[in-house]
Formats: sequence, C-alpha cells, structure tokens
Amino acid sequence: MNSLRARPVVFVSVAAVAALLLAGCSAADESAPTGTVVDTVLGEVTVPETIDSVVVLEGRRDLDIVLSLDLPLVGFPYEGPDSIMELEPPLAAATAAAMEDGAEELFLADEINLEAIVEAAPSIIVSRVGDVEPIIDELTAIAPVIAVNSNDGDTWQNDLLTVAEATGTEARAEDVIAEYDARLAEIAETCAEQIADTTILVVSYDSEGTLVQSARLPAIVLEALGADMSQSFLDAFASEEQDMEYSPEQTLAAHSDAEAILVLADSSAEWQAAQSDALWQQLPAVQSGTVVRGDKMVNEGAQITAMHLLDLIEELYQKA
Repeated sequence: MNSLRARPVVFVSVAAVAALLLAGCSAADESAPTGTVVDTVLGEVTVPETIDSVVVLEGRRDLDIVLSLDLPLVGFPYEGPDSIMELEPPLAAATAAAMEDGAEELFLADEINLEAIVEAAPSIIVSRVGDVEPIIDELTAIAPVIAVNSNDGDTWQNDLLTVAEATGTEARAEDVIAEYDARLAEIAETCAEQIADTTILVVSYDSEGTLVQSARLPAIVLEALGADMSQSFLDAFASEEQDMEYSPEQTLAAHSDAEAILVLADSSAEWQAAQSDALWQQLPAVQSGTVVRGDKMVNEGAQITAMHLLDLIEELYQKA
C-alpha cells in the first residue's frame, strides 16, 4: 500500500504555452522585479509588495498555510467525483469560506493545469517543493513561486512563517502558531495520565494491509505530546524509509501492543473491511473500542489540519 501522492500530471495547452512565452519575454524586457525578497527551499524569491491573489497546487500543506494566514486565495485543486474520500476534510470549512470570497477550483488534485493558473492571474503561487520543482520555469513565468516542504522536509510552522514573511502576515502567523501551541499544551495537561499510560498507534488501513509512517503529521504531533508509541511506530521512526508496511496476515503480530489506535481509512469500503477483518478485530485496542477513525488528509497540512488532528487525538485518549 502507498498513501503518498504520486507526482502530479501537468496539463498545458498551446494557448497556455504561448501565454507563458509572452510572459517570459515581457519579464525579460522589464527591469528587475521589486518587492519583498524571501529565502525559500528553492532559493531567494522576490514577491510583489501587494498580494492580491494566491494559487496553490497541491491542496494540503500549501492550502492550509494560505487559509491559515487569511490570504486572498483565488484557485486551488480539488478532489474529483471519482475520489474515494468519505470523511469531511480538515480544510472543508475554511475552503468553503474562501470560495464564498471568490476562490475557485482550478483543476483536479494531482493534475496541475498551467492554463488554468494563467487565467487565475495570481500574485504568487504557493505549493509543495516536489510539485513545483519539475515545472519551476513555467510557473515563474506566471508568478513568483513560494515552495513549501512536506513533513519530511521542514515543519509546517517554519513554512508558515516563510509565507507570512513574503506576504506581510507575520502577526497572523504568530497568532495561529500560538493557538496551536496552547491547544497542544491543553491536551498534554488534561490527558496527562492517558498519555503516560497508553501505548498509541496511528496506522493506515486498506485491503493490502497496514502502513505505519513516522514522518507524517500525526506522528509529529504525538511526539510533541510525549506519547508512548507502539513498537511498530518505533520501528517506523528507526527505519530509513520512515515507514513500515505489514501484510494483512501480520496485522495481529505487528499491532497487538497498541492500546489506542487512530486508524486512517479513506473510503467507506476500507472502513467496513476493517470491521469484518478477523485479525484486525482481535487487536486489543479494537476489542476495547479505543479506536478513532481519520483518513490520509490528516497526514499532511499546517495549523488547521494540526488542530483537527489534535481533536482526534484528544478523542482517542479520552476513550483510553
């Protein structure tokens, strides 16, 4: 099984290519751009002094950062009708509010459409480094690009501060980080006994087996809480790949020490399969009802996703 998103497909029409070439030629005829210079994971970028519109390409950490900072979002990717995702995503409410203010769904997730980005005419583009790096020349012909990391790169807090520096929203960034820190401290205090006494696991479940990942947001948040990790969690932290995969036959042996489980099951079919999985049902945490369901959308994000994740973790500890 693999919960990592594949490298996105990039769609570009002849008209878009012409527009990009025209933009590049126009930029070459102008003097060097003026504005705020920020240091990003892909080097220094100069952004306009006034940010009127922002486009994001990946739809998780990048979108979360833009929404957290109340930036003028005009375009973002979306899950299509064939998506198996069932639960309401952590960014649903904030995205709906942005759409009321004029933000639009530009292209399917993992199917970047350069023509749609050109038409959106963003002041800046914000997205994950792995998505922008292969097409950085095409994107920078449209607008300055602020690349952000995944969890295995840098913290969402540092990426948030980078985007805030570029957009003049440093005070807002400090506020949302402080809000997260306060919520983290609250759970650490109110669930102190459960945190100390409960062995916990976050695991992705589907028909191919289970997957434990240590470089994802749930593991990072639990580590910050000082959680007692299950052995499969510890094995993932120790592995070079930062994940451990287990076949369905290994379920009981791999996860029987977990006393509380946050299970990431994307579709209703996967969740129902877990209910009829004999080995899964024998797990002590499952038998005691100390299980909370989430999905892969909590694996990657920034403050809004992290706050949602803290709610799930608190719910889990309260069951312990």
